[in-house]
Amino acid sequence: MQKPYKNICYRCGRERIVVKTWKEKIGGSTIENTETVCPDKECQKAMEQEIKKQKNKRLQMEKRKLESARSRKLAVHKKTVRG
Repeated sequence: MQKPYKNICYRCGRERIVVKTWKEKIGGSTIENTETVCPDKECQKAMEQEIKKQKNKRLQMEKRKLESARSRKLAVHKKTVRG
C-alpha cells in the first residue's frame, strides 16, 4: 500500500520515520496523532534544539505581553483613583 503523502525533513530532505502513533478522545471526536523524527540523529538533535529555542522565545514574548498588560492596567487604575 502506498503512503498518501511523504513527510520530508526540512533540514536534510530525507523522509521522516514514524516513531509513535496514538489516539486521543477530545469531546466527541477521536484524533489520531503521529510522532515522526528524522532518520539522521544529528539532524534531529539540531531540530530539537531549534524547536526548544523557538518555544523559549514564544514563552518570553507571552510573559512580556502579560507584564505589559498588567502595568497598563495598574497605570489606568492609578489615574482613576487620583482623578
